[in-house]
Amino acid sequence: MLRKYFHFYSTQRSKKILHIAIPSGLNSLLDIINISIDLFLIGIFGANAIVAVGVSLNYILLAFAFTTIIFVGNSALVSRFLGANNKNAANEVVVSLTFASLCLSIPLTTLAFLGFTPFFEWINISKQAQEIAYSYLSITLFSIPLLLIKQVSISAFSAAGATNIPFMIKIFITLLNPLIKYSFIFGFFLIPAFGVKGAAIATLIVNILETLALLFCLIFYKKSPLSLKGKINFNYIKRALIIGIPSGCERLFTLFAIILMTKFVALYGTYDLAGYQIATRIEGFAFMPGFGFMIASMVLMGQNLGAKKPLEARYSTLNALFLGGVFMGVIGIIMSIFAPLFSSFFSKDLKTIEASVRYLIPIGISQIAFAYICILDGALRGAGITKITLIVNGLMIWGIRVIPCYFIATLKYPIIYIYICICCETFLRAFIYWKIFQSGIWKHHKV
Repeated sequence: MLRKYFHFYSTQRSKKILHIAIPSGLNSLLDIINISIDLFLIGIFGANAIVAVGVSLNYILLAFAFTTIIFVGNSALVSRFLGANNKNAANEVVVSLTFASLCLSIPLTTLAFLGFTPFFEWINISKQAQEIAYSYLSITLFSIPLLLIKQVSISAFSAAGATNIPFMIKIFITLLNPLIKYSFIFGFFLIPAFGVKGAAIATLIVNILETLALLFCLIFYKKSPLSLKGKINFNYIKRALIIGIPSGCERLFTLFAIILMTKFVALYGTYDLAGYQIATRIEGFAFMPGFGFMIASMVLMGQNLGAKKPLEARYSTLNALFLGGVFMGVIGIIMSIFAPLFSSFFSKDLKTIEASVRYLIPIGISQIAFAYICILDGALRGAGITKITLIVNGLMIWGIRVIPCYFIATLKYPIIYIYICICCETFLRAFIYWKIFQSGIWKHHKV
């Protein structure tokens, strides 16, 4: 009887999914750890420092809309070419997108510097927090070109199923990161104490080291499945952008919605905002399995469609849904039960901890639904159907989440209503993604 409902499941298929998902997920986890180190170390400077760095990180996240364009476009093309056993074309995609990322980073970094002053005024954080944020961002924004170039390398290795390569690099960077940041924040030997500005300097150094390590593997590592060889092909850049831009717009709308939610929470005061910043960083740890399974479903969908195996593409996605649902369900339970303990790692202030817990419990409840969103979104992206994911995420996040939360905040209803609204929207969006996947629209899409 169970076999009837789990006909898609196989040990071999599960191993293939986990081989991609675990390093990708752990790589994402290490990213979250590296970001959280800033909040953890600067927590000693008080709530204003937490708010300043937290809001600054939200601003930097806007650049991830552009890294998503690169990641999705590059991954979709590389996985299709590798599925069709055309390694030379896959290499040309990597070379072309690396060049495009470098070109894109120049105007993007310029815009980022021009925009952060009005951004903080719009968010309306305290003057003291703004001053701290200015010193942090004026250095950190130089990491934007590195973020774009890194995404080409990481997405290329992911599309080839070699997620262990960027993961091993990330392990080394994660071990190095707290040492560098502690030295620049609090001072060590010949390095003076820079405070919050030291966290920004260390972030830039760490990003430089990681980018150089990834490029080194693409150029010199003999066991690398891909390399930076071949000419710059503007047709591949165009095709990658056609696939990636809808995902980038989707990410931009999502990130802007997250920033709006921050603004709504700011209306409730500094303690609620500080608690929310801590809670969203803790929530980021729960993204680890979801992101890993999203990458696995995206890669396997692209490779199987490239090899003209739509049934295997479907079974791989269903298998990923099963495994991802179990992982995320367990994490959601842990997040809800141990919310006070996790929050206390970032702050000892009881009001801040209570504010953090109010967010974490309803979000923990919705983690299985969130897993479905990640995996099905990834599968559709792997098929190149990024316009549909843009429409679904745009309508759901803005229509069911942002607009209701705006009225909740402005009418001064309890903040827990905002968090319940987020939880309900997550379940509804997961259901819609499932219906789209079941329709089979992804089977015949060309990239």
